[in-house]
Amino acid sequence: MKSSETKEQQLAQIGHISELNRVWEEVLPLASKRAFPKGSVIPHNKGAGMYYLESGSVTISYFSSCGRERLALCINPGCLFNEARTLSGYNPEARFLCISDSVLYSFSLDTLESPDFIRTYPHLISNLLRSMGIKMLIHYTFLAGMGTGEPTIHLCRFILNLFRQNNNRTSFPCGMTQQEVANLLGIHRVTLARAIAELKELGVIAQFTRKEVHISNVDLLTHMAS
Repeated sequence: MKSSETKEQQLAQIGHISELNRVWEEVLPLASKRAFPKGSVIPHNKGAGMYYLESGSVTISYFSSCGRERLALCINPGCLFNEARTLSGYNPEARFLCISDSVLYSFSLDTLESPDFIRTYPHLISNLLRSMGIKMLIHYTFLAGMGTGEPTIHLCRFILNLFRQNNNRTSFPCGMTQQEVANLLGIHRVTLARAIAELKELGVIAQFTRKEVHISNVDLLTHMAS
């Protein structure tokens, strides 16, 4: 990990984004506030508008033509989402799921396309473009890695990024269920279980659950992730 990497960049490596759009809080009075309980599916069409997540967590999943779900991102507070659908009008098969009680604000398409809004808040438009670029790179990285390497290698990379995110501690919470990790890595739950068992047998990890990941051999983990 490069010392210049920000917390946001480290989170992005494991499919999480956080605090990318805090500057938008200055225009929250122009948006509509909504609260969603845990387990709610948030509307994500053009008419729903662009969301700003004030609190809670939302996962974004996409579905393939065969119906398989692939977790793409976990949105944390301080981030915008649904901007691509709002601005483009394109609605792929997807699901926005609240994994905790969430409060968000919705900006309408009319607001975002208003010349007056763009002239008054150019720094917000610049911030929006930057965050969209970060999301594009996350998606490109995932797409590039989907067909390369073994599942065990992808799992090692995921664990290594968690290790770095948690200040190089060898024990830390994963924060995701094994099904969510499998969806993020684009593999079946059974395949993930086999990869976890293999890493335990090799002495790389001792535990891998939502509440705790324990790394036994950081050097071997790093080697296998390369």
